[in-house]
This record gives sequence, structure tokens and C-alpha cells, in this order.
Amino acid sequence: MDAYIEIAYADGTAQRHRMEDEETTAGKSPTAGIPLVNAAELAAEHLKITLRTEGCWVAVAEGVNPPIKMDGQTSRGALIPWGTSFSVGSLRFLVTDKPFKDIAQPSAVSSPVALAAFVMIPLAGWLILTAPTDDIPTLTDAPPPSLLPEEVACSVQNQESLLRAVEAAEAASHRAERYPFDAQEGVSAFSLYEEAVSCYQAANRAADATRMRREARRVGLRIEEDYQTHRLRLERALERRRYDEALREAKALNALLRHRYDDPYAEWMSRMERRLRLQREQSVNAEGT
Repeated sequence: MDAYIEIAYADGTAQRHRMEDEETTAGKSPTAGIPLVNAAELAAEHLKITLRTEGCWVAVAEGVNPPIKMDGQTSRGALIPWGTSFSVGSLRFLVTDKPFKDIAQPSAVSSPVALAAFVMIPLAGWLILTAPTDDIPTLTDAPPPSLLPEEVACSVQNQESLLRAVEAAEAASHRAERYPFDAQEGVSAFSLYEEAVSCYQAANRAADATRMRREARRVGLRIEEDYQTHRLRLERALERRRYDEALREAKALNALLRHRYDDPYAEWMSRMERRLRLQREQSVNAEGT
């Protein structure tokens, strides 16, 4: 299913995004699925957007404001039918399942400047998307950061350490099972297993600590192998100018790097994915003309 999100700013500039996954986030963080880095009024990942047959379910993250506003009503979560617009603060969003060249001008936007912004693919507000789209960024000199902590201390002390060890181990097991669906669950699982090691050691349960260390190593090796594989695949795809493949690898790497968003390599990867997304969108538009 094709799905597009159009975002219009109060100054008349706009951004357009094609949803690559059934679920994504939107916010001012460069690592959000839809990065709105100039939207200071939004949280890092302000919205969660999920595809539905009849439109998109849009929900506001817990504890953040402003909420969604549609037809004069505010909400923390709502089903937005295709072709419908809603606002969050001063930003107006349009969800559609049609290619952009087939979309009628949104009635909610009335000024000529804003209308013009909706009929182009603007680059305003994007971090590095100012060069031609065939100029894909080269590989960075910034070293890939470690995804996993070297050591995690037990978060409690004394008599509570054994209970916390059991809790952490159980939570780690559940998160490890979800790693194929969410890379950050695997990273969290590793940290929880490491905390379980520390807590079992504090409780003088050496055998249990050894068992948790073994589980942490198993999860950690899988994550590190995936990390290295995606980096190699990205490099090869870029060398061969296979940009669809490169986009898949960039998305996988950014999912693994989400918790390291302030690292230079992670920032470069985020820019890389956005450039590849733009290149793909312009290729689709060129094919449709």
C-alpha cells in the first residue's frame, strides 16, 4: 500500500514523505521515521503513525503536547481517513494513498504560497538534502559506535538485588524475542541481561550470573553480526548504485542506532537514509510523468 504524509509549516514551506513501513514516528529528532527537525514545538518522536486500510491511525506520544486537532476537535489519537488533514500545533499534516501528482489541493491550505508548497518536493528543513539526488553521500570517516554497553550496574542494592535480577532476566527474555521486529528491543535485552548479571552477583548467585552472562553474549553476538552485515551491505549497494538496496540497509542500521542518535556516525546514517528516500521518491515521480 502506498501512503504519503505531507507536512505544511506556518511559513508556507512543506515536506513530503512516503511511508516505507506500516508504522513510523514523526518528530523533531533526526532519527524519527519522519524527521521534522525545524519543528521546535514537537517532541523528539511526537507522533506514532500506523497504516490502516481506511487511512492512518495517528497517536500522540504519552505526556507530550500539543495534541492532534481535526475539525476543531482535539485528540490524543484518531483515525485519519485518506485525503484528510489534521494539525499539531502550527503544523498541518495531510495523509493520502495517492501519488502526489494526483492529489487535489488541500482545502485547509488557502494561501498561494502554501498551495505551491504542496505541489513540489521541497528541501527546506532537511539537514543535507540540498544537492542533486544522484549525489548520494559518500561513506563517512566517523567510526561506527558500539551499540552495546560494556557493563551495566544493578539498579538496586542489598536485599532487593535478587528480585531485580529475576525481573531483569524476565524482561530481557521477552525483549530478545521481539528483536526481529524492533532492533532496539534487542539492545534493551542485552542491557537487561547485563543488569541481571550484576544483580545476581550482588545476591551471591554465581551460577545464575553465569547463565545471564551467557544469554547476554548470545544476544550481543547476534546484534553485532547484524550490525556488521548491514554496514557491509550498505557499502556494496552504494558502490553499485543500487539505491533501493542501500535504503533498506540504511533503515536497518538506523533502527540499530536509534539510541545513539547523538553520535557522528549515527547522524550521518540518518542523513544518508533521508537522501536515499528522496532519491527514491524523485525516481517514482519521474517514472509517473
